[in-house]
Amino acid sequence: MRYALLKTMEPGTPLIPVFKHIDQNKIDKFGVLSGSTGSVHVDPAFCANLPFKTTLAHGFLTMAYASEMMEVNFGMDWAATGSIEVKFIGQAHPGDTVLTQGTITGTERTAEGLRVECELSINNQNDKKVLAGTASLVCKNAADGAHANG
Repeated sequence: MRYALLKTMEPGTPLIPVFKHIDQNKIDKFGVLSGSTGSVHVDPAFCANLPFKTTLAHGFLTMAYASEMMEVNFGMDWAATGSIEVKFIGQAHPGDTVLTQGTITGTERTAEGLRVECELSINNQNDKKVLAGTASLVCKNAADGAHANG
């Protein structure tokens, strides 16, 4: 995505959120693509006897939604310069709808452009936290307080 939707980059600005519905098909496909096809992710019959009663979405599948949110907000600047650090706090299961959201926490003008720091989180439909973390990037063509990535 070349043209980001975010129009201002001042601390306190909320990021445009991303909603995703998780189903077993997405979990299975992610498992094949990532090489992580363990029973806890892809075998509902195996998981039926475990405490959580159903399969678990891969942590990196949920983290991909955080990266997608950053791309929605910052476009190619995220793809070119972004970094992310997260903690997996809870679980996501088939049938969950997760909300990925974030806030700009700081900006700093550097020789490379405007460095932007963000806090982010992912919660399920019951407002239980699945993931929390931080992300940063350099917006190369941004004026202070405005995003001019076009």
